[in-house]
Amino acid sequence: MSTEFGSILQQAIENKSNDINSFTWRLQNGKDVKLMDCTREELKKFWKHSNEMLYNTNRYNPGKITIRENINRIYNDCNAELFVRYLLTECEVDALKTRKDILDYINQRKSADNLSLSDSIATIFTGLPAIYEKITLAKLMDACFDKLEIINKKMISDKFILAQGIWLTDAEKEELTEYDSNGKMRNRMDVIKERLIINPEIKLRICPTGLSYSEFRALRQMPNLPKIVDLPSVTLKTLRDKILLLLNNDLDYHIHKWETIKNNIQRVAEYKNWSLDIN
Repeated sequence: MSTEFGSILQQAIENKSNDINSFTWRLQNGKDVKLMDCTREELKKFWKHSNEMLYNTNRYNPGKITIRENINRIYNDCNAELFVRYLLTECEVDALKTRKDILDYINQRKSADNLSLSDSIATIFTGLPAIYEKITLAKLMDACFDKLEIINKKMISDKFILAQGIWLTDAEKEELTEYDSNGKMRNRMDVIKERLIINPEIKLRICPTGLSYSEFRALRQMPNLPKIVDLPSVTLKTLRDKILLLLNNDLDYHIHKWETIKNNIQRVAEYKNWSLDIN
């Protein structure tokens, strides 16, 4: 019975979601209007706004799809720069000591093996850590030429960083241990705010899944428009392994929301036999 009831309830929810009479648009004053009650010109205006919320390429107000493309580019660029540092500092290959050495090696292998710039670096390097396997030869060359993206820190707001919370390692707990004039140990969150010049009124959230102090500090101290090559490895790894993944995941809700609204507007227009003059 419970399974049957659940199926009936689910069907009722789906029917409600697909009922064009239930489709609404929220105005700036917070009031919802039914799309079925709107004029053709209003539907065209709403559709245009929804489309811009997804695909606008304006650098000051980019759409959600555009932001996702930017995030993916920055992710790939951070990964490429980290691979260059991995090659030069961890692999200890005598023939690869500089970025020019890497470029020479790429060109040599490209010519000898008839490779394309779109091929993976796995075609010329064996035993790669999995995180690096999707880097292309073109992207690796960009990293060596210092042609990677400049990061606009506006996409990583202080509010977003604070929302991740902080979880200290044992070494960081020791590093942040201070005592007041009475010999009482100070609150480590207060010590962090003092060291990083954060407003004392701001509350730092302690969270087991949060950033370490070194990661939090790296993000807080990141310049507004840094070149990827100039950022410390801890910043690049924090961006690649945590922050950019979280930002990308957060976009799913917003993209689904605006795609659904666009679809609802188009369904209402089709029902009324109206053209929205969509280019």
